[in-house]
Amino acid sequence: MTKVLIIGDSISMGYIPEVQRRLADIAEVVHNPGNGGDSANVSAHIDDWLNAVEPDTVLLNCGLHDIKRQTGTRTYQVPIDDYRRNLLTILDCIRAADCRLLWVTTTPVIEARHQAVKDFDRYNADVTDYNAMAQAIVEDAEVAVIDLHAVALQAGLETVLGDDGVHFTQDGYDQLGRAVAHSLRQHIA
Repeated sequence: MTKVLIIGDSISMGYIPEVQRRLADIAEVVHNPGNGGDSANVSAHIDDWLNAVEPDTVLLNCGLHDIKRQTGTRTYQVPIDDYRRNLLTILDCIRAADCRLLWVTTTPVIEARHQAVKDFDRYNADVTDYNAMAQAIVEDAEVAVIDLHAVALQAGLETVLGDDGVHFTQDGYDQLGRAVAHSLRQHIA
């Protein structure tokens, strides 16, 4: 049975049960320990996570934590140039481990909901910019992309995003999980 390592933040932690259920016949699907957080954290731990699982396929996303800003500032948790460097380092580590890689786009936010309950900001313009940076990198590396950003938009953000404007409802996570499982099945079958 093939091994799939999903590396990501709380969004991926929300959809992994649906992916595991849908791929139980062909894959052992595991998640990195806890919340993967931003690209700097993923870069710092990628070798450990790869060595612990020895996956055949890695599904990777980071970006939602990178774009966090202290309210009212332009200071990012991980500035976009650092994000780019971190992604290149992560890709090099995955290549060295000889794994198939699929990139997952960062999902959108409902800014007003987010700002009403969080003490930091996230903006869709930043999601767009960081997704574009990642897209250019993975396209250059000929990495397949699972566009969960588009899946979330098509599902209707008002109904699939929860009260914090970032995390999904159960139905939203199920929709993301179905999309991930469908794409993974195509790439690992």
